[in-house]
Amino acid sequence: MLQDQPGRLGSNRIENLGRLPKLLALLPALGFLAACMAPMQMSATPPMMLMQPQAAAPVAPPPLQPTPGLAARERFQLAINQLQQGDSTHAAVELKAYLVEVPNSTPAKNLLAQIETPIETLYPADNFAVQLGRDETLSSLAAIYLGDVLGFYGLARYNNIENPSRVAVGQNIRIPRTPQTLAAQAMRVSMQQASIMPTPPSAPSGAPPAGTPPRAAIRRDPWVTIRQAVGAGRFDDAIKEAEANRVNPDATQAVVLAAAYAGNAKVLRASNAAQAGTQAVRAGQLYLETANRPEDALEPLRLAIAINPGDARAQMLLTSAKTKAADIYYRIGVAAFQKQDLDRAIAAWDKTLTIDPDHKNAQLNRSQATELKQNLQRLR
Repeated sequence: MLQDQPGRLGSNRIENLGRLPKLLALLPALGFLAACMAPMQMSATPPMMLMQPQAAAPVAPPPLQPTPGLAARERFQLAINQLQQGDSTHAAVELKAYLVEVPNSTPAKNLLAQIETPIETLYPADNFAVQLGRDETLSSLAAIYLGDVLGFYGLARYNNIENPSRVAVGQNIRIPRTPQTLAAQAMRVSMQQASIMPTPPSAPSGAPPAGTPPRAAIRRDPWVTIRQAVGAGRFDDAIKEAEANRVNPDATQAVVLAAAYAGNAKVLRASNAAQAGTQAVRAGQLYLETANRPEDALEPLRLAIAINPGDARAQMLLTSAKTKAADIYYRIGVAAFQKQDLDRAIAAWDKTLTIDPDHKNAQLNRSQATELKQNLQRLR
């Protein structure tokens, strides 16, 4: 038996050596299992803790702040300009800041109400439509029908117009039906009919033929009297004639009538400032909105503000006149620059900057044109 023991040991070694390749083949699998088991044994961290952290909630933008460094009047003008462009969010911020400084300002309160009041509360749903005429704006319609030139933004909201400054001739504008707007509509229709009524021919000398109305019934043209009065410097007579006949001037007639109001405003400034201010505003409005001559509107509107610095309507009209007048000269400059007429372009942009010193495009283009002119002169 002892002799057989070495033989068994040798046999066992051979058998174990035969198993070795199989054990070696199992080692990678065992190592993988060990790697998976180790974290579970060493850590009691629940599986949820291994999830990626959730993204942080977005930070709300800071609330809008009013423009710093503005005087009250400048802030009010800025709010009006923003509303003209449809930017009610910034306009509301500026108006609230303005009301902190001028808490009893009815125009500012009315503008804020136009922004914040639900439209069904602001105006009744029942309405009638008017067609936007030449040189008319939402502001002029608001003045006629709502009795407030600053009512343009509420009228824009009522008509789903996002930008009140972008309206077109012939566009239908809905007007809320109220006793005031109906009365204004009737007045406007009667004035339009009167303005297009033909003037009967003069009766021949001698006895009038049968059926001819009495001479007193023949309608005369008030514009003959108005032009004669303005030409003679009798501005008050021209205004009385126009108002007595409730004239509705076209662009050419508006220039004549605006000259009457502007001239009379200068005359009355020392003796009746209130009336002078009203007539100066009327002159500016005629030049700007009917005659489409914004540069001519600047002088009477500046006079109106000099007489009454708190006149919101005059301020709004002056801002509009400055913008339009400056833009006219700016476009003249662009056209001249495209034709390589540098002197004319620079002169036009100088005029733009005289009207509106903060016109950024005019500043930039003038600088480039001046530099180009200097370079050309060096080459010569």
